[in-house]
Amino acid sequence: MSSPDDPTAASATPGSGEGPAGAAATGGGLVVPPRVLGALAAVACVVVALGAALAVDGRLDRHWVMRGLTLLLALGCAGVLAAENGRRARRIIAVVGLLMFGFVFPVTSTIWSTPPEIDFALWVADDAEAAAVKNARSVVTVEDVKRAAEARGGAIGSLATEKAPEVRGATAYPLIVRAHKDQGRPWACLSFENGLTAKVRAC
Repeated sequence: MSSPDDPTAASATPGSGEGPAGAAATGGGLVVPPRVLGALAAVACVVVALGAALAVDGRLDRHWVMRGLTLLLALGCAGVLAAENGRRARRIIAVVGLLMFGFVFPVTSTIWSTPPEIDFALWVADDAEAAAVKNARSVVTVEDVKRAAEARGGAIGSLATEKAPEVRGATAYPLIVRAHKDQGRPWACLSFENGLTAKVRAC
């Protein structure tokens, strides 16, 4: 029978946190410090932000300002997560912020960067550039773009209507590219810089 002064009694007490019983009670798992979690989250946010931005076609506007602000918010959430002795509610808010600003916003903004009218303009740009190269020209002309758009069932320039009879964006860059010749908006603007470098944007 062990006496109260027996030094082995404390180590054998279940749930005391010492010895085998204590290790089992706490699960014996690896506890990651908050600062390490915050650092890992920050690195992940940077990787996702850059990956999402670079996944966008280089001929499109990658909206670096908006993406930069989103990344700053994500890094702020990572900083809150890294703070020692943070309240539970504060840490939950930080995790939700990391998911939204560090993953959802960058990915969705990348997916939404090419609506149908932008995709059509990119295809027209490819066809017009191919036509210029085929004819040994270093410049894509307005006529190249017009033929490429019409070959795909579209047109260039704004659609003339009773309210707006003047056609815009059909004779000089930036050109208005429409996916359907009998339909106005939505459309995209296409221009060529330095001869063969296409730039497409919403307009």
